[in-house]
Amino acid sequence: MVTVDRDQFMRDGFLILRGFVLSDEVQQLRGIWETLLERQKEIWRSQRGPDDPPGGEWDSSLQPRPQLLSWNDQAGVNLLDGDTISALDFWTSDRIRGVAGELLSVPYAASGQISLMCNPTFDYGPAFWHRDWHPIDMGPMRHAQEAVVEHGPTLVQWNVPLYDDSVFWVVPKSHDRLNTDAEDRQLREDFRVPLPGGVPVDLKAGDAIVYNNHLLHWGSDYSTRAIRRTMHASHSIFPTWEWSDLIFLKFLDAKSCRLFEGWARRAEDLKATTENCLRAVLARDGQRYMEGLESLHPTAGPKGKLQLTIWLCKAAMMIHLLKRMDYHQLSWDFRRRAEGKHGVSLNWGPAFAERFTKDEADTIWRNFGPLEERLKAAAGEDYVPGYQSGPIPYYLDAMPNPITVDELMAKWGD
Repeated sequence: MVTVDRDQFMRDGFLILRGFVLSDEVQQLRGIWETLLERQKEIWRSQRGPDDPPGGEWDSSLQPRPQLLSWNDQAGVNLLDGDTISALDFWTSDRIRGVAGELLSVPYAASGQISLMCNPTFDYGPAFWHRDWHPIDMGPMRHAQEAVVEHGPTLVQWNVPLYDDSVFWVVPKSHDRLNTDAEDRQLREDFRVPLPGGVPVDLKAGDAIVYNNHLLHWGSDYSTRAIRRTMHASHSIFPTWEWSDLIFLKFLDAKSCRLFEGWARRAEDLKATTENCLRAVLARDGQRYMEGLESLHPTAGPKGKLQLTIWLCKAAMMIHLLKRMDYHQLSWDFRRRAEGKHGVSLNWGPAFAERFTKDEADTIWRNFGPLEERLKAAAGEDYVPGYQSGPIPYYLDAMPNPITVDELMAKWGD
């Protein structure tokens, strides 16, 4: 049983768990992931374009990542067989899920994305400081931070190295605040050097760091100087499993199969609740809408309900965009986001959008209009360094004049 200090996690934004994986298991996982990596390399070679290097993504990416599970693609799980399934079993074990469940305060913490972070075949150097947050389709950072302070995180991320790894840096306690003036100055001047207060996370093989994705963090050295094979994954209160091809389940034991089947059922329930919330907006039914929010996240308070509403507003925007007659004239970035899915922020993708007619989608989007107007940058564009975003037409840090859920619902009658 792993001892978890949730108070420290909430205070610092991360926990380091020393010796989390025993040396024998580390050795086993090294061999399994190398096998999976070789299979992925073959795929990358076959997918390379005429101007790509011989290894395709393996030779061109600053951080090659074979993925077993991701938000949008299930191809990685087809790499698995009976000899390599332990790479997935590790992330569904009671040990991992016990820690994630305690930090998320739920009994059903679901595996999100699972990948292996590798060093490149060339010397790139440092990447850039960032928070794992894209405000264009997830909303301003501050409202998400306030929701986490209110009811706890909805997602945690992991790095578990199979070889000693000191590439990862963090700024402790940055997860529940916006950038300081000193951080902003440094990020605007050079976002590839240490930040004030930043510290390296020196992990030995088998150690683990579990962290809040709002935390300012940095990949300090992507190079050939040391082998890097660090497992990276997430757990969320919002499972996203909805795949039709679950062939990998045949390699899992009965307990793990039940987990994935349970996550798939919960994902369908979440999609149904998301649809119910959007139809409540369509009908301007405030009571039904609030009941839907309670169902999505029973422990959410006012801050959490506002964050859920921002996500639903963004989901409504994607559905509206998908149904526009001039859709193919929209920017590549908007089309990329609309055609993807991100279940941990209630964006269920194009198949979900088919549940609504164009007229319904347009009406729902109009009813979110008062919130959309508060989210849009008054100057037409906003930029704050340290996000997974360049300048966008929305506020990145916070709405200067935030709206409450009750105020939004009151405007439905206007």
